[in-house]
Amino acid sequence: MRKFGVCLALMGAAVGMTGCGMQFGSSSSSRGGIAVVDLDKVAAETNKSFEMKEQYELQENSYKQALLKFQADATAKLQEKVKDLQDKGDEVTDEAKREVGQFQLNANKALAQAQNAAGSKLGVYKQEQIAKFRAELKPILQEAAAKRGLAIVIPKNDGLLLAVDPGVDITDDVIKAYREKKPAPSAPAAKAPEAAKAPARTAAKAPEAARE
Repeated sequence: MRKFGVCLALMGAAVGMTGCGMQFGSSSSSRGGIAVVDLDKVAAETNKSFEMKEQYELQENSYKQALLKFQADATAKLQEKVKDLQDKGDEVTDEAKREVGQFQLNANKALAQAQNAAGSKLGVYKQEQIAKFRAELKPILQEAAAKRGLAIVIPKNDGLLLAVDPGVDITDDVIKAYREKKPAPSAPAAKAPEAAKAPARTAAKAPEAARE
């Protein structure tokens, strides 16, 4: 659950609206103050963290299945080539042995490249999830802050904010508003097969590279 929490708390700068005041304490009754929101708490208490984790795992499993298929295909081809050498016995040439060795090296290289590509795509997907959640929250943050006469919203993070006046913490207001306005949950399974196409294509090309 914390996998998304840290990213949620640190990503992006403040959500700006109107005004530029920076008063604390009495800022809840004056225009232009700064509001703070605990995005980790919002995500957890609205069940968004669970939803994002579930969607991420669907994507991750799709990539894993594609990589496992590539590995199985490459292993089967390698075993077939080794068997051909064994069947030839003393007639095996040094050139044939080198070809089998090169096939194995190329297959391992292709698998590593596919794994790296899958990892990169998963990283991008996670950031997209977080960005989408922040976009959903933005109008709610603006509305909650405006009701308290505040104009700027920043994420609450214990490493940066040592003390926060309860009068400028809009976290509970945002949680309540998000629950009321939360959009219908999307179907994560619909996107997973599409995401799996990228590593699958990489794996499909690997045998050709291995034969070079």
